[in-house]
Amino acid sequence: MKFSHYTANFKHLILGRSVRNIADSFYLVALSLGLVAVYHIDAANLSLFTLVGMLPNLFAFLYGTYLHQLKKDKAWLLTFQTAQLFIMLSIIATLYFHGSIYLMYGLNFLFSLTTSLLNTIQMKVIPATLDNNDELINASIDIQYVASNVIDIISNFIASVLLTFLSYLLLMDFSIPFFIGAIYFMFRLKIKDAYFAKENEEDEEPEEQRIRTKQSLQEFFSEKRASFIICTEAVLSGGTDLLLTLAPLYLLAEKIPLTYLGIVIATRRAADLLGAMAAPKIKMNPYHFFSVDYMISGLALLLIFIVPQPLLKLVCLFVAFFVIGISGNIFEKMVYEAYDHSKMALIYSVISSLYTVFGILFLLVPTVYDNITVLGIVINVATILVGLSLYVRNRNYPTNRKSI
Repeated sequence: MKFSHYTANFKHLILGRSVRNIADSFYLVALSLGLVAVYHIDAANLSLFTLVGMLPNLFAFLYGTYLHQLKKDKAWLLTFQTAQLFIMLSIIATLYFHGSIYLMYGLNFLFSLTTSLLNTIQMKVIPATLDNNDELINASIDIQYVASNVIDIISNFIASVLLTFLSYLLLMDFSIPFFIGAIYFMFRLKIKDAYFAKENEEDEEPEEQRIRTKQSLQEFFSEKRASFIICTEAVLSGGTDLLLTLAPLYLLAEKIPLTYLGIVIATRRAADLLGAMAAPKIKMNPYHFFSVDYMISGLALLLIFIVPQPLLKLVCLFVAFFVIGISGNIFEKMVYEAYDHSKMALIYSVISSLYTVFGILFLLVPTVYDNITVLGIVINVATILVGLSLYVRNRNYPTNRKSI
């Protein structure tokens, strides 16, 4: 269905989310470079800084019920979106005037919290923006994917390219008009609070919520092969995210100028995007694909920490994230093929929690051991071994997708 066929409310919501996504990308791409440049932050503190930013997602289950009970959703969307703009301005000012690193910790936490709150409320109001029309809601999934994942990849790529010839502060400055644009689109929303007021009367009791959590875990582990892959992905993703977090420090350790960080991030995002575009042509059974994925991406990322030439490191990075870009699409299809579609909310709540938990656990590693090269070698050798193990485990299964 064409975008023009959707309601004006839905268009405003999606456009608001899209421009905020662009603003977020500019901020996050510039952030690590700013921290290293201003505070000369080490591996342990850079990991801890990223970990603090993940806490709102980790504890989302604590405030999710309260967000569901909120009325006047438009007012709250405007409040949180405006708060995020002022937090961004405060971050820029703190970096410019070399303010306290602890203030940066707090501002980054607040930025992540407002992002989590906005995402949750925006997902909540989607049915209302589409007049609770089930057909429109189902048809809107592709547009929602573009507004979140695709625009995120493209805007990260553009931000990374800009970072190669702009300062991190100027790149952050470029995010401001997009935050203002997000406020404008939230202001244009016209949502009937009565719909949510009626829905809020049917909230679950605490005991029912506990039963629902248990049901989520039972449903998730009912598919042993899929749940094993998902758990493996969560663990390995945590390790990869740690290495990406420490990338600026690795460049310094290798005596590569920090100005090349933009090229590194741009290469990764370009590979991600090309991999996502190539994914629909891949017809392998997901369980076979992931064994190949881990072996190829693990080897490519391992070589980054072994080969001395920066250009070869960049080629290895591209190869690894091209395969990882494919895997995102294969992963989504595997989940939908393995589980009952009516239970997707339960499944994705478990998946989100797994990724957050392992992401945080890996970010704690540099507080104990912070040799980036050794960490990179160990994590990627483990990834290759997991791939080999999966290959042996699944070699008796058919390789084509139809056999799942």
